[in-house]
Amino acid sequence: MADVSNRRVGNQYRQGRNASSYKRSAYVNNINGIDGNTARQLNAVPKRRERYEPVHRPRRRPEKQPVKMPGIDGASFIFLACALCIVVFVALSYVHLQNNVRSMEKEVVSMQAEIEEQQEKNNIKYNEIVASVDLADIYKLATEKLHMVRADNNKIYKYKNKKSDMVKQYADIPGAGD
Repeated sequence: MADVSNRRVGNQYRQGRNASSYKRSAYVNNINGIDGNTARQLNAVPKRRERYEPVHRPRRRPEKQPVKMPGIDGASFIFLACALCIVVFVALSYVHLQNNVRSMEKEVVSMQAEIEEQQEKNNIKYNEIVASVDLADIYKLATEKLHMVRADNNKIYKYKNKKSDMVKQYADIPGAGD
Protein backbone atom coordinates (compact mmCIF):
# COMPACT_ATOMS: atom_id res chain seq x y z
CA MET A 1 0.00 0.00 0.00
CA ALA A 2 1.17 3.33 -0.84
CA ASP A 3 0.88 6.20 1.46
CA VAL A 4 -0.56 9.05 -0.55
CA SER A 5 -0.65 11.39 2.42
CA ASN A 6 2.92 12.49 1.81
CA ARG A 7 2.16 13.79 -1.62
CA ARG A 8 2.13 17.47 -2.12
CA VAL A 9 -1.08 18.92 -3.29
CA GLY A 10 -1.24 22.37 -4.71
CA ASN A 11 0.77 24.86 -2.75
CA GLN A 12 1.39 23.36 0.69
CA TYR A 13 3.86 26.04 1.51
CA ARG A 14 1.36 28.81 1.83
CA GLN A 15 1.90 31.09 4.74
CA GLY A 16 -0.39 33.29 6.72
CA ARG A 17 -3.83 32.65 8.35
CA ASN A 18 -5.15 30.15 5.86
CA ALA A 19 -2.02 27.97 5.71
CA SER A 20 -3.01 25.56 8.54
CA SER A 21 -6.59 25.10 7.31
CA TYR A 22 -5.32 24.45 3.79
CA LYS A 23 -2.92 21.77 5.00
CA ARG A 24 -5.68 20.03 6.96
CA SER A 25 -8.11 19.99 4.05
CA ALA A 26 -5.37 18.74 1.70
CA TYR A 27 -4.59 15.92 4.17
CA VAL A 28 -8.21 14.92 4.52
CA ASN A 29 -8.77 14.95 0.78
CA ASN A 30 -5.72 12.78 0.19
CA ILE A 31 -6.89 10.18 2.67
CA ASN A 32 -10.23 9.87 0.92
CA GLY A 33 -8.47 9.64 -2.44
CA ILE A 34 -9.87 12.84 -3.77
CA ASP A 35 -7.45 15.30 -5.22
CA GLY A 36 -9.11 18.22 -6.82
CA ASN A 37 -11.74 17.06 -9.32
CA THR A 38 -10.30 13.55 -9.84
CA ALA A 39 -10.89 10.49 -7.75
CA ARG A 40 -7.93 8.22 -7.12
CA GLN A 41 -7.61 4.72 -6.01
CA LEU A 42 -6.74 4.36 -2.37
CA ASN A 43 -4.14 1.70 -2.55
CA ALA A 44 -2.77 2.47 -5.97
CA VAL A 45 0.96 1.96 -6.30
CA PRO A 46 2.62 4.16 -8.86
CA LYS A 47 4.61 2.56 -11.58
CA ARG A 48 8.25 2.46 -10.87
CA ARG A 49 10.40 4.37 -13.22
CA GLU A 50 13.59 2.70 -14.13
CA ARG A 51 16.58 4.72 -14.78
CA TYR A 52 18.28 3.79 -17.93
CA GLU A 53 22.03 3.88 -17.90
CA PRO A 54 23.54 4.63 -21.23
CA VAL A 55 24.66 1.45 -22.83
CA HIS A 56 27.86 1.68 -24.72
CA ARG A 57 27.10 0.41 -28.15
CA PRO A 58 29.92 -0.30 -30.48
CA ARG A 59 30.20 2.36 -33.10
CA ARG A 60 29.63 1.31 -36.62
CA ARG A 61 32.17 3.74 -38.03
CA PRO A 62 35.36 5.00 -36.45
CA GLU A 63 35.46 8.41 -34.82
CA LYS A 64 36.51 11.20 -37.08
CA GLN A 65 39.99 12.43 -36.45
CA PRO A 66 40.47 16.19 -36.34
CA VAL A 67 41.43 17.52 -39.73
CA LYS A 68 45.12 18.26 -39.86
CA MET A 69 46.17 21.47 -41.52
CA PRO A 70 48.27 20.67 -44.53
CA GLY A 71 51.88 21.70 -43.96
CA ILE A 72 54.12 23.31 -46.51
CA ASP A 73 56.53 21.17 -48.41
CA GLY A 74 60.29 21.75 -48.63
CA ALA A 75 60.28 23.60 -51.95
CA SER A 76 57.65 26.06 -50.73
CA PHE A 77 59.57 26.60 -47.50
CA ILE A 78 62.82 27.29 -49.41
CA PHE A 79 61.00 29.68 -51.75
CA LEU A 80 59.42 31.57 -48.83
CA ALA A 81 62.76 31.71 -47.00
CA CYS A 82 64.50 33.12 -50.11
CA ALA A 83 61.71 35.65 -50.65
CA LEU A 84 61.97 36.72 -47.00
CA CYS A 85 65.76 37.11 -47.30
CA ILE A 86 65.36 39.22 -50.43
CA VAL A 87 62.76 41.45 -48.78
CA VAL A 88 64.98 41.93 -45.71
CA PHE A 89 68.03 42.68 -47.91
CA VAL A 90 66.09 45.24 -49.97
CA ALA A 91 64.71 46.88 -46.82
CA LEU A 92 68.14 47.14 -45.21
CA SER A 93 69.65 48.49 -48.46
CA TYR A 94 66.91 51.08 -48.63
CA VAL A 95 67.54 52.18 -45.06
CA HIS A 96 71.30 52.36 -45.74
CA LEU A 97 70.78 54.44 -48.89
CA GLN A 98 68.39 56.76 -47.05
CA ASN A 99 71.05 57.24 -44.37
CA ASN A 100 73.68 58.04 -47.05
CA VAL A 101 71.35 60.54 -48.73
CA ARG A 102 70.67 62.32 -45.43
CA SER A 103 74.37 62.51 -44.57
CA MET A 104 75.16 63.88 -48.05
CA GLU A 105 72.40 66.47 -47.71
CA LYS A 106 73.89 67.59 -44.39
CA GLU A 107 77.35 67.73 -45.98
CA VAL A 108 76.04 69.78 -48.93
CA VAL A 109 74.33 72.20 -46.58
CA SER A 110 77.51 72.65 -44.54
CA MET A 111 79.57 73.18 -47.74
CA GLN A 112 77.08 75.73 -49.02
CA ALA A 113 77.32 77.59 -45.72
CA GLU A 114 81.14 77.49 -46.00
CA ILE A 115 81.00 78.80 -49.60
CA GLU A 116 78.72 81.64 -48.60
CA GLU A 117 81.08 82.51 -45.74
CA GLN A 118 84.12 82.53 -48.09
CA GLN A 119 82.27 84.66 -50.66
CA GLU A 120 81.39 87.15 -47.94
CA LYS A 121 85.05 87.30 -46.84
CA ASN A 122 86.18 87.77 -50.46
CA ASN A 123 83.68 90.58 -50.99
CA ILE A 124 84.87 92.31 -47.81
CA LYS A 125 88.56 92.04 -48.88
CA TYR A 126 87.80 93.23 -52.41
CA ASN A 127 85.94 96.26 -51.07
CA GLU A 128 88.87 97.01 -48.74
CA ILE A 129 91.33 96.82 -51.67
CA VAL A 130 89.17 98.97 -53.89
CA ALA A 131 88.72 101.47 -51.08
CA SER A 132 92.46 101.55 -50.33
CA VAL A 133 93.41 102.32 -53.94
CA ASP A 134 92.88 105.98 -54.78
CA LEU A 135 93.24 106.62 -58.50
CA ALA A 136 93.93 110.32 -57.91
CA ASP A 137 96.95 109.47 -55.73
CA ILE A 138 98.27 107.05 -58.34
CA TYR A 139 97.95 109.65 -61.10
CA LYS A 140 99.65 112.26 -58.94
CA LEU A 141 102.51 109.87 -58.07
CA ALA A 142 102.99 108.84 -61.72
CA THR A 143 103.03 112.38 -63.14
CA GLU A 144 104.99 114.17 -60.43
CA LYS A 145 107.47 111.64 -59.09
CA LEU A 146 107.95 109.40 -62.13
CA HIS A 147 107.39 112.18 -64.71
CA MET A 148 105.01 110.10 -66.75
CA VAL A 149 102.79 111.64 -69.37
CA ARG A 150 99.32 110.55 -70.32
CA ALA A 151 99.28 108.87 -73.72
CA ASP A 152 97.22 110.28 -76.56
CA ASN A 153 95.35 108.14 -79.08
CA ASN A 154 97.96 108.71 -81.76
CA LYS A 155 100.80 107.60 -79.44
CA ILE A 156 99.35 104.17 -78.76
CA TYR A 157 100.83 101.50 -80.99
CA LYS A 158 99.32 98.11 -81.30
CA TYR A 159 101.21 95.22 -82.89
CA LYS A 160 100.87 91.53 -83.34
CA ASN A 161 103.56 89.16 -82.22
CA LYS A 162 103.82 86.58 -84.94
CA LYS A 163 106.31 84.31 -83.21
CA SER A 164 104.86 83.52 -79.79
CA ASP A 165 103.55 85.00 -76.60
CA MET A 166 106.80 84.37 -74.81
CA VAL A 167 109.32 87.20 -74.43
CA LYS A 168 113.02 86.41 -74.24
CA GLN A 169 115.19 88.58 -72.02
CA TYR A 170 118.83 88.79 -73.11
CA ALA A 171 120.07 91.12 -70.40
CA ASP A 172 119.01 92.80 -67.19
CA ILE A 173 116.72 95.78 -67.45
CA PRO A 174 118.56 98.88 -66.36
CA GLY A 175 117.20 100.39 -63.15
CA ALA A 176 115.13 97.27 -62.29
CA GLY A 177 117.74 95.99 -59.86
CA ASP A 178 116.75 98.40 -57.07
